[in-house]
Amino acid sequence: MAKSKKYITEDEAPESIVEEAAVHYETMRVVLGGNNLFSVPSFDDMDLIRLSRNGVRKSSLKPLSQYLGITMDKMSTLLHTSHRNIQRKDDNELLDVYKSERVIEITQVISKGLELFGTADNLQQWLHSTILSLGGKKPIDLLDTSFGVRMILKLLGRIEHGVYS
Repeated sequence: MAKSKKYITEDEAPESIVEEAAVHYETMRVVLGGNNLFSVPSFDDMDLIRLSRNGVRKSSLKPLSQYLGITMDKMSTLLHTSHRNIQRKDDNELLDVYKSERVIEITQVISKGLELFGTADNLQQWLHSTILSLGGKKPIDLLDTSFGVRMILKLLGRIEHGVYS
């Protein structure tokens, strides 16, 4: 008879893991526009799914581009749209599901990068540097696809754990 696998529930999770996740989500909240984004005091992955489906406000793009150290024109490129299309939207208008999902993914990279590098300046320096383990590419140039975002998040995880990258 096979034994059933015991999974750790949120209540049983070590406090450091819960605190680490809380810091990550709080950083994402700040990057995406603070308390105007969510009506609840904390959020999780399900809230990120709802947010991507409902849409991220256009007003989130400016602070996001500042964290990345890029122009709004480059931000438009990362979102696979024209800068003019972004300019036409009011600040409170919502982006479509695909652009919202990309914004959230990019925000995850920023959040992890800020935790790892400590400041936006250090993060920007790394994002705009040529990285050998990314095939000589700059991380900023890979943020336009989900695959690129995953590669960058994996690399940040390796750096966090001291694995030579």
